[in-house]
Amino acid sequence: MDTQQAQNKSGFPGVGWLSSRLSRKLIVIVVALALLDWCVISLHFVDALQAIYTAADPAVASRYAALSMLLFNLLVLAVAAILFFLLVIAPIIRLRKAMRQYSASGQAPERTVRSDEIGRLQNAFVELTETIARKEQAERRLIASISHDIKTPLTSVLGYSERLRAGSLSPERKEQYLDLIHEKALHLKAVVDEFDDYLDVGLRDAAPMVLMEAGELCRRLRHEYSDELEDAGVSFRVECLDPGAQLICSWEHMRRLFGNLISNSINHAQAPRLALELTCERQEDRILFSFRDNGVGVPQELLGQIFEPLYTSDRGRKVSGLGLAICGSIVKAHGGVIHAQNAPDGGLLTQISLPCVEL
Repeated sequence: MDTQQAQNKSGFPGVGWLSSRLSRKLIVIVVALALLDWCVISLHFVDALQAIYTAADPAVASRYAALSMLLFNLLVLAVAAILFFLLVIAPIIRLRKAMRQYSASGQAPERTVRSDEIGRLQNAFVELTETIARKEQAERRLIASISHDIKTPLTSVLGYSERLRAGSLSPERKEQYLDLIHEKALHLKAVVDEFDDYLDVGLRDAAPMVLMEAGELCRRLRHEYSDELEDAGVSFRVECLDPGAQLICSWEHMRRLFGNLISNSINHAQAPRLALELTCERQEDRILFSFRDNGVGVPQELLGQIFEPLYTSDRGRKVSGLGLAICGSIVKAHGGVIHAQNAPDGGLLTQISLPCVEL
């Protein structure tokens, strides 16, 4: 589809039969013209020498030979210049025009079928605009999510407060309304705190990073969460298969990363008795953390979306929290990758691959 659109856009760089098909042969054409020019000049020079020595007027023959060679060279240079303009200069000019149009009006450019450097440059520009468009869409969804998650409890707070102001309420009902207002205020605080965490991860490029062994990181995570989860009736097992492997990381970010994964499993696993397992192992130049639960997992068609901002498994809502998006941002800030899949024997398996440091 993109190729057909590029071929039909006659006003955009890199389209049309000449530009898209001959640009890759530009160097061959120029070299061929140079060889042809050299051959013709050589042959013509020999003929010119013979004509000069055999002509009745050698001076006239000499001027004619020089003029003919000059005209032929000018013709070759003109053809080369036209080809260079059509295949290189004109596409660059139109690409610059497309960049200005995108900057001024947001008009999205089209991809090209060219495979040379100009074509790759144009397609790289298209990919950049697509990335910007996706980020703008995510920002709009983020604003819509925060607005929704704040508006709902705020409406409740206003309603209960108006009833309190109206008076004629029993002391029990007043106490009930005050408790509800306090509950909604706590919900608002949770929304704002989660949003602050998301911004904090995205904006703090200078988060303190330290060299840490995988065994030490696993020990800290076990100490951080084991007692709390045990009190909540959740089993949590941590196993480090290569404790001597080292990585550069921020402990605060690692704690937040695995804390969000644990909270997500607690809130959505829907297991009668939740069991969590974290395994750490080295794979060549990477350290792989595998976190899994024994819950119901995630529908297959939604697995690719769970680390996007505002993902929700509730089909009735278009917005949701930012916990897993924070996980994705933390992993990206550490130069790693994160993905999730449904485990063969049930539950959600989240794998995090981080660079391993060689000393």
